[in-house]
Amino acid sequence: MKGTVRMRERRTALIGFAIIAATLLSGCTTSAPVEPSAAPTANPSTTPTSEPDTVVEADPIDSVTTFVVRPEGLELRDATGAVVFELDYLADTAAAVATVTGALGSAPVDEMYSGGNHFPPSTAHRWGAFELHERRYVDRWDFAASDPRTLGQPAWGVVFTGPQTADVTLNTEQRVPAGTAWADLEANPALQLNPSGCSGPYLDFITREETWPDGTVYQQRYGVDFEADEGRTVIEAVRAPIGIYDGCA
Repeated sequence: MKGTVRMRERRTALIGFAIIAATLLSGCTTSAPVEPSAAPTANPSTTPTSEPDTVVEADPIDSVTTFVVRPEGLELRDATGAVVFELDYLADTAAAVATVTGALGSAPVDEMYSGGNHFPPSTAHRWGAFELHERRYVDRWDFAASDPRTLGQPAWGVVFTGPQTADVTLNTEQRVPAGTAWADLEANPALQLNPSGCSGPYLDFITREETWPDGTVYQQRYGVDFEADEGRTVIEAVRAPIGIYDGCA
């Protein structure tokens, strides 16, 4: 009897062992490899559109290096000698003052002049050695107040009393500025004298056809003239426009 019981126990143990072994073997089965997921594709970043560079155009007035006085107007030139602005003596005075102020970088100092036989009263707008004289046709000059402007009766004129102001050169077409030795001016073969001696001498002049109030047409000369100092040693002033007349007023 005992032998039978032991046989049963051994059989039961073997069956249990077989079940455990089968379970362990099934747990050791290698699983199929898991394919790695594809790396996420990065969204391309939006490239910012670059703003076009803003081109700041240079102001022509900033290129002016020289004022050249001429019989019919004032020329503002750059370093190459090219004319940047041409200011007409017959045109608006306020516009001329504004342009000169821009070129020289400062406002003028103003002074009143009472005038005389040759020139009407004026307001001198002065920047150091450069003067712009605004003509005022009043008092005994009121006869010219409503007349069309001519170079004999311009809206304004200029005077140079030195070769430079505010880093701007003040010159003539022939490069004979104020401050030049008077002897050097007299030695210039192009120098012209005024027969009346009321103005001049001149190196730069033009001839214009003008009409008297009675309708008479005539030829009138205007120029850039030079004034000597008291001892006639240097050019004290360069002026324009100046009429070249046969007689003195």
